[in-house]
Amino acid sequence: MAEKRLRALNIERQKQMVADADKLLKLAKELNDEVAASNAGTLTPEQLHKITEIEKLARSVKERMTANAVQPQQALPPPSFVYPVH
Repeated sequence: MAEKRLRALNIERQKQMVADADKLLKLAKELNDEVAASNAGTLTPEQLHKITEIEKLARSVKERMTANAVQPQQALPPPSFVYPVH
């Protein structure tokens, strides 16, 4: 039962990472197109907002990728046996 719940949490975490990565890519492309289209040496407030959003999404994706929502079962050390002395 707990394993199913953990698997479901991992699946949900992965779906959120994919959604954030897709949004990150979309925003980066939009920003790139806007900056390329404008020959101004400064960024507009909307472009600065997109940069902030890109940074937030990038951190979110990074944190989700490095954080383990579910710790894999730790390998247990082999049991210690006491061997009889002859």
